[in-house]
Amino acid sequence: MHKKRLAIAVSCIVAGLVSASAAAQSNVTVYGVADAFIGYGKTGDAKFTGVQSGGWAGSRLGFRGTEDLGNGLKAVFTLEYGIELDQNAGLGAAPNLSRQQFIGLQGGFGFIGLGRQYHPGYYVFKYDAIVPVPISPQFALAAAAGSNLVAGGPARVSNSINYKSPNFGGLTLNAIYGLNEVNQDDDRRKGDIAAIGADYANGPLAIGLIYSQVKEHVGDEDKREAYIGGSYDFGVFKLAGSYQRIEDATAAEDTDNVWHIGGTVPIGTSGKFSVAYGRLDADTNDSDADSWAVVYSHSLSKRTLAYAGYGHISNDDGRAVRSPSFVSAANTSPGDTSRNLMVGLNHLF
Repeated sequence: MHKKRLAIAVSCIVAGLVSASAAAQSNVTVYGVADAFIGYGKTGDAKFTGVQSGGWAGSRLGFRGTEDLGNGLKAVFTLEYGIELDQNAGLGAAPNLSRQQFIGLQGGFGFIGLGRQYHPGYYVFKYDAIVPVPISPQFALAAAAGSNLVAGGPARVSNSINYKSPNFGGLTLNAIYGLNEVNQDDDRRKGDIAAIGADYANGPLAIGLIYSQVKEHVGDEDKREAYIGGSYDFGVFKLAGSYQRIEDATAAEDTDNVWHIGGTVPIGTSGKFSVAYGRLDADTNDSDADSWAVVYSHSLSKRTLAYAGYGHISNDDGRAVRSPSFVSAANTSPGDTSRNLMVGLNHLF
């Protein structure tokens, strides 16, 4: 009888240990985006026809994991890498071989992480009526002005510390500091980047504010940027727009202003039509540009989307804004007009 009781007790202890071990294991999710489009572009005399990867969203493969540490605290990590569907290239697509890779802690205080992470400026796409980055007026014009507040590579920060707050009645805060990590005699902070963003979402209204600074970006001058964006969903029409200011964006210490406005109209239960107009107003003479775009998207399922769009960019004689997805800078000249057409398919998994 004593042997039986001992065996039962040992079995219970082992079962408890196995159960605790299983509960402590990381819960890992594999996710990604497969996106490709057929594109035609013409900027000045340069023309492009081909298949490109990442129209509606950048193609990627990611691994996301969490481990419950108890008392509401979790260890979290993300490893996410770009993929070029149109080329003979493996995991990790240039120029952003790693889209994100970080580890951190999450709890009632919010989230804090270390690694390569998104700048608050990455999330400006929430206030952009044109989702496909290759023809988005906000993306094209802000990127041409040297902004870090775009949904692309400039808004990813290596060697960074990132804090995200809990949701306070619709208000969330996002702050990041990236260390340049270059040995310097005079100023070890040269090239460091710091930014803070605030987003408020309540019902149909959403507003975002961002301030970003790069320490001694050009010579001893800091690069400073400020952004405000917003959207309002009227049901039959969603209005979106933004304004941003980029100071010391170039060696000439220019101050550039970029703004855009647009809207989206639902068509039936599965379709959406979007239109947007944007403008870049520069300090330098004859360096302005404006852009407009139209897009139609159609949900084929909860995870598969078909889309088609056209983007148009007009440059002053001193400016050469174009979509890098269509025509390279080497084939364009200041003053060229850029016309770009795309038809693609996006799938989430």
